[in-house]
Amino acid sequence: MALEVVGGAVMSAFLQAVFEKMASPEVREFIRGKKLTQGLLNKLEIMLLSVNVVLDDAEEKQISNSAVKQWLEKLKESVYDADDLLDEIKTEALSRKLEVEAAGSSTSQVQERISSSHRAFDKSVLPKIHEVVDRLGIISQQKDVLNLKAHSSNKTSRTLPSTSLVEESGVYGRNEDKEAIVKLLLMDDVNDNKTNVIPVVGMGGIGKTTLAQLIYNDDRAKQHFDIQAWVCVSEDFDVVSVTQKIYRSVTSRTCDMNDLNQLQVELKEALKGKKFLLVLDDVWNENYLHWDLLRCPFESGEHGSKIIVTTRNGGVASVMGTLPTYCLMPLSEDDCWLLFVKHVFKNGGVSGHPILEVSGRQIVRKCKGLPLAAKSLAGLLRSKLNVEDWEKILKSDIWDKSNKESNILPALWLSYHYLSPHLKRCFAYSSIFPKDYEFKKSELVLLWMAEDLLQPEANERVEEVGEEYFDDLISRSFFQHVSTEDGESFFTMHDLINDLAKFVSGDFCVRLEENVSVNIVSKARHFSYMKTHDPGFEKFDAKHLRTFLPLSLSYDSFSVMGKVLYDLLPTLQCLRALSLSGYDVTELPNSVGNLKHLRYLNLSNTLIEMLPDTLCSLYNLQTLLLSHCQALVQLPSNLRKLIKLRHLDIRGTKLRKMPPQMDKLKDLQTLSDFFLDEDTGHNIVELKELPNLHGKLCISGLHNVAQVGDVMNANIKDKKHLNELVLKWGADSNNSQKDREMLGNLQPHTNVKKLTIDSYGGTSFPSWLAELVFLRLVNCRYCFMLPPLPSLKELFIEGLNGLVSLGPEFYGDDTSGTKPFSSLQILEFCNMQEWHEWSYNEEGKEAFPKLCQLRLLECPKLTRILPLDYFPKLETLEMRSANVEFLTISQESKLLSISKLDIYFCPNFVCFSNGGLHAPHLTKISIWGCKKLRSLPEQMHTLLPSLRNLWIVDCPELESFPEGGLPSELSSLYIRSCKKLIANRMQWGLGRLTSLVDLALSFEECEEVGAFPEEGLLPPSLTTLSIIDMSNLKTMDGKGLRQLICLERLAIWRCPELQYLPVEGLPASLSHLSIRSCPLLILRCQRQTGEDWTKIAHIPNIEIEWEEI
Repeated sequence: MALEVVGGAVMSAFLQAVFEKMASPEVREFIRGKKLTQGLLNKLEIMLLSVNVVLDDAEEKQISNSAVKQWLEKLKESVYDADDLLDEIKTEALSRKLEVEAAGSSTSQVQERISSSHRAFDKSVLPKIHEVVDRLGIISQQKDVLNLKAHSSNKTSRTLPSTSLVEESGVYGRNEDKEAIVKLLLMDDVNDNKTNVIPVVGMGGIGKTTLAQLIYNDDRAKQHFDIQAWVCVSEDFDVVSVTQKIYRSVTSRTCDMNDLNQLQVELKEALKGKKFLLVLDDVWNENYLHWDLLRCPFESGEHGSKIIVTTRNGGVASVMGTLPTYCLMPLSEDDCWLLFVKHVFKNGGVSGHPILEVSGRQIVRKCKGLPLAAKSLAGLLRSKLNVEDWEKILKSDIWDKSNKESNILPALWLSYHYLSPHLKRCFAYSSIFPKDYEFKKSELVLLWMAEDLLQPEANERVEEVGEEYFDDLISRSFFQHVSTEDGESFFTMHDLINDLAKFVSGDFCVRLEENVSVNIVSKARHFSYMKTHDPGFEKFDAKHLRTFLPLSLSYDSFSVMGKVLYDLLPTLQCLRALSLSGYDVTELPNSVGNLKHLRYLNLSNTLIEMLPDTLCSLYNLQTLLLSHCQALVQLPSNLRKLIKLRHLDIRGTKLRKMPPQMDKLKDLQTLSDFFLDEDTGHNIVELKELPNLHGKLCISGLHNVAQVGDVMNANIKDKKHLNELVLKWGADSNNSQKDREMLGNLQPHTNVKKLTIDSYGGTSFPSWLAELVFLRLVNCRYCFMLPPLPSLKELFIEGLNGLVSLGPEFYGDDTSGTKPFSSLQILEFCNMQEWHEWSYNEEGKEAFPKLCQLRLLECPKLTRILPLDYFPKLETLEMRSANVEFLTISQESKLLSISKLDIYFCPNFVCFSNGGLHAPHLTKISIWGCKKLRSLPEQMHTLLPSLRNLWIVDCPELESFPEGGLPSELSSLYIRSCKKLIANRMQWGLGRLTSLVDLALSFEECEEVGAFPEEGLLPPSLTTLSIIDMSNLKTMDGKGLRQLICLERLAIWRCPELQYLPVEGLPASLSHLSIRSCPLLILRCQRQTGEDWTKIAHIPNIEIEWEEI
């Protein structure tokens, strides 16, 4: 039953899922022969069909009609109950099937007990169906009272059409964006296309149209292009209509032609030989054929013509763009404040209303850089210039404002409206995450899967469908990428998008945040809370709950009350997803086996030691997460009964063997680890029956495999969905011949590009490693040579303690003619305790043509490495705990690519190469704990023109900077525990460093200083100054500080003798002051009462001992 249409109601997808369950083999089998049950379910289906036809109309009207919103919530509540009931029937049917298989030829008493259980369930389910059908009957009747119409749709545009005009003085924070795109416009040789399309993508209200207007009206664009045209496309992408608009804008003539051929011929003629700029604003079309048809006339334009497309949807950019997508980010808080001030005060300034600034800035912070929100709220407050009204807006939910009062809701609602029903359900569920919470794609997809929100077609993996849904929400700016950690991306939602998700999910998705009562969860189906406060579970009443999701912003362990485990959980019989991650749980109650609907169980980072056997009766369980359960020693022996299990994560546990018959779990998609002990080494053959494993697999205990043939039978080579493999032998593996044969038989599918080999006892590696792009070798103590690895991009070698010297044989000698590392980009040596020398000859110059990163870590005897110019593409060099005395570079060579140099704890490192380092693109140098360092690179001021950051820590023998001083572009300098260097600080010549804005000085283990800073020491360009660890500092030099006219941030830490601030006070430019571990000074800086308070009262942000005052 295909109910899904673009823009369809979210409930349509829910109903579709319910209809599919009604038609499932399990439900059909259950109702066979039960006339009463079958009749009730038929009646239920008819009622759901009757309300389905008015859902589009209801979803639109709920924004402005609270009665309709309440009706939808009652309907959703009843559909949830119907869905629970159908899941209950399906689970019972599955349970009966497995019981019959397990019972076999069991005794008549066992058979009678099973039959009795079946009759009890059949009897209990009838009144539940009756109750749901009765409620739906009432709800169905109410749709007529509310005047809800079937398939009602409003085709008129929901937004005002844009124009090319803009008030440039009212635009803030978009100059860099404008310059970046104007630069693209003025480039005629970007690629081979005659006409290039620049997509500008961002969430609704972020300022895409405004940016396009700025660019369109830029004088450089007007001079560069012969013709400029502006068309607001909006939601309805009708090729004829859009072509008419383009023609009118290009020719400035009216156009009544409806014949597309004639239209395109006329437009082609108008553009012929002309270099044009066309802006297509607010495009929603993702149909490539429509775009391909529209763009035909554009090819007649002159080479270098450009089209700017603004859209909320990355999918549109993919269809139309020929140049990289320009993603528009939110405004900074300062720029957002300027925009707010421009529109809220009629005279354009805040100076006449200083009392409103504090509340105003907090309101702007709530907008999170969204210009539309700032302008809309400014419009609401423009005629209300009293503090009470502003505080009211500050404390209220933006979504409480009606359609007439604010444009924020309809602007963002439009993006939601055009989601498919399935995407709407997934987006609404995402409201379970609090604002600013960072989540992973895999985390949310597994929760969606547990809630049955993903609808795969035949032969589609449900996880891939979830990833597609997630990517679609990213492309439409509902989710935003914020960071990447250990190769995994994290995402968040803009606060207003989060508010939208909360609005559409209503009371069914509850986030228990501070100052929110636990009593509101009675209707909730999905529940989350931050573990930083006690939710008050003694008052908890949510028997229909489907999701129980404690969240945390850290990896700290939290205590969970016994009431949650033993009293609350048994009552949550509808749970699909349960997380106790991060709690100090040591055991689960046996009652967890009664949570028959449970599909997702996350016990990661807990103290659990064993899982109860009753867990194996959770026949619906799809995901079991046990990573970093460091006390877990054993899995239940009947784990094979979890026939729907798809994801098992057991990383970081104490497990050493797997339960028997893992090959029964044929639905497994991810299995993090497979452990083999001395009794279960043969069980590696069970991997043969798990052909659908995806991602990464780690096999540990390979030394326990007695027969090499068992490895061959595991059929690792046929697991085409794996992309990473970890192979671990034991530390006592000493059978070299057996290990070599075993590794040869463990050849994976060619899709595996990342391989780790740990504690391998062989003396050589098989040739199949040649296909890899990532290789990590750990404690392979008998191997000193590698085969050619032409595809390898990353190589990590750790713990080869038998290696003393590394020579040309490692990277290809002059007789072999092979260059095994022709693609290598990252090379790391770690924990090489006996490695003395990295020798080289002329052949070494061509060994690493693409190496970008070189790391030498914990190699305490290494005294010699290759000259740096042997790595022509080197960008980053890190040396830590090596015995190298100096860096070498061939005479007159340039390091053209290096940008970062880190040298840590190299006790004998004395100096850099004679003549200095000629590295024109080096931007950062960090040197820590080099006790014998006597000098920095010579001629830094000329040979390192791009140096921006310099950190020097714990280098007590360094006396001065090189002759000529530091590079003029240096912007950040941090010096700590450098006794001789700091003693000569007046010779540093910082005054000439006009780019230096950030300076941190720590006098730890240095001379005693009574007053600081000396007059003339610091450059006036400083915006940030940190004064740290001056144990005897008693006063601050007022003259030395007052000359810092640009200073914005001042930190004074660990200066226990500092008694008071200078009489002259601190620079007026200061906006942030931080004081820590300065007990005497802190007493004088207390708000209102401190003797130095008047000297700092003008500073907006003051932090004392980590707390703002």
